[in-house]
Amino acid sequence: MTINKRRQERKATDCTVELTWKSETHQQSFEKCRAVDLSDGGVAIECPEAIPLSANVIIWAPAFQVAALAQVRHCSWKQTIYVLGLRFVAKTTTVEEDPCAPDHYEILRLNPFADRDTVERVYRTLAKRFHPDNQKTGDAEAFLRISEAYRVLADPARRQKYDAERESNKKNPRFQLASPEFFWGIVGEQNRRLAILCLLYRKRTSNWEAPGMTLLELEALTGCTREELGFTLWYLCEHRLAKAGDSMEYCVTAEGVDYVENKIPEHRSDLRALAAVTTPRQPEMLETA
Repeated sequence: MTINKRRQERKATDCTVELTWKSETHQQSFEKCRAVDLSDGGVAIECPEAIPLSANVIIWAPAFQVAALAQVRHCSWKQTIYVLGLRFVAKTTTVEEDPCAPDHYEILRLNPFADRDTVERVYRTLAKRFHPDNQKTGDAEAFLRISEAYRVLADPARRQKYDAERESNKKNPRFQLASPEFFWGIVGEQNRRLAILCLLYRKRTSNWEAPGMTLLELEALTGCTREELGFTLWYLCEHRLAKAGDSMEYCVTAEGVDYVENKIPEHRSDLRALAAVTTPRQPEMLETA
């Protein structure tokens, strides 16, 4: 019964994906692999080279603008090419204008003017720390985001395009909150507190060494005035959910982190998306259970 159910869950597909994995000697990339078999938990891909079982690979699907970290579960030779059975471990969006898309410079903790050697050095340090094979500090989702940031920033053409989009996004806030009614009245003030807390949470988790956000940044991201934010920030600081630094930057506290992770209701997907607590729903190509 289990086998039959598994077969029913499988679905034929046909799209081009890019595959990256690290062999014993160096990192390899196959730009035109073909996805042929899809299920909720994984995908089968045609690859020109055999990849060892249990190896971690990164899949990028340009057509769907998503990336996924997967583990090789089986590898077999089929007439002219290898077929890999991959099980999904984590996924992330690669759409930069998506409000949940992480800032690649924040992920790698880099200055936007960092040179390529610095990008390479920082990536290798972070990738080693968060690689799933690292039993002490491994984190599949963090490793995937780090790898996606490196894929973009290490390539001059991709980085130039990303920088242009990033600069444009400064004029059009990345976090577009529903509508003006979102912040109206007593419920609106409660929404504002939670939204600010989620933004501060996001900033700290993506860049713990520089977790602060200025009042100007919060104004731009939320569309709220300085006067409106004043009461909100006072409340968060009084309850020790946030604190103000010497440079007048606000950051979330440990209590605030616990509040976001444990008390933001599951049905508040708008707020949880601001904090990147949940991954946005992806196209069918890389849906996971």
